[in-house]
Amino acid sequence: MSKLTFIDQDALPCPRKGQPLPDRLVEGDPRFLSWDIAQTADGAVKAGVWEVTPGAYRSIKGETFEFCYILSGVSELIEDGCEPRRIAAGDAFVMHPGFTGVWRAIETTRKLWVSRD
Repeated sequence: MSKLTFIDQDALPCPRKGQPLPDRLVEGDPRFLSWDIAQTADGAVKAGVWEVTPGAYRSIKGETFEFCYILSGVSELIEDGCEPRRIAAGDAFVMHPGFTGVWRAIETTRKLWVSRD
């Protein structure tokens, strides 16, 4: 069995569909698609592709550490108490445990992510 997993955006598995919890919705009707690609045996480290349609919602990371790389679209991250940060294709960032703020999708945005719980 190979120890490599390649992510082919043209051959993703069936996605999970989702949306923000009602108490986290800020504006619009953002919808999520999540493609789970790989994870460790204990499920603590995971990787995949995620997409959000336009709208805004509260993002609360809890104890999760997440690396993100934006593949397409334009969004804005607004960490509580900080200035808004525009993100677009090619941008990479880490959301640290304890992050709270608003994710505002201006255009449908797709990202690669790796997280550790």
